[in-house]
Amino acid sequence: MANVYKNIQTIITSSASKDDMYTCPAATTAVIKTIRIYNIHGSSLAVTTTVYDSSSTTNFKYDTTTCLASNSVDILTFNNVIVLEEADILKMETPTGNKIEMTASVLEISRN
Repeated sequence: MANVYKNIQTIITSSASKDDMYTCPAATTAVIKTIRIYNIHGSSLAVTTTVYDSSSTTNFKYDTTTCLASNSVDILTFNNVIVLEEADILKMETPTGNKIEMTASVLEISRN
C-alpha cells in the first residue's frame, strides 16, 4: 500500500456541462484535502461541484459557489474533505468555459 500526494490542476473547459476534473484510479481511495478555484473571467461565475459515485452511477451535488472576477475561492472549508473510491469522479460546471482554473490537493492511497 502506497500513499501518494498529488496536486491536480485543470480548467473547466465546457460551458454549462459537467467536466471531469479528477477520477480516482483503480485499486485506490483518494482523499481530496483542498479545492481552490480561480476566476480569470471579467465577471463573477457560479461553479457547481459534483461527485460522481460509480457504485451507484449517480452524480451528487456537493456545492455551488460564486467566484468573483479575478478572484479565488476555497471549495473545501472547515477541515472538510471529499473521499473518492475507485472510479469515482470529481466534476465541475460553470456557465462559461475556459474561465475557471482549479487546483486540488489529493492523497491517493493505493491498495496495490
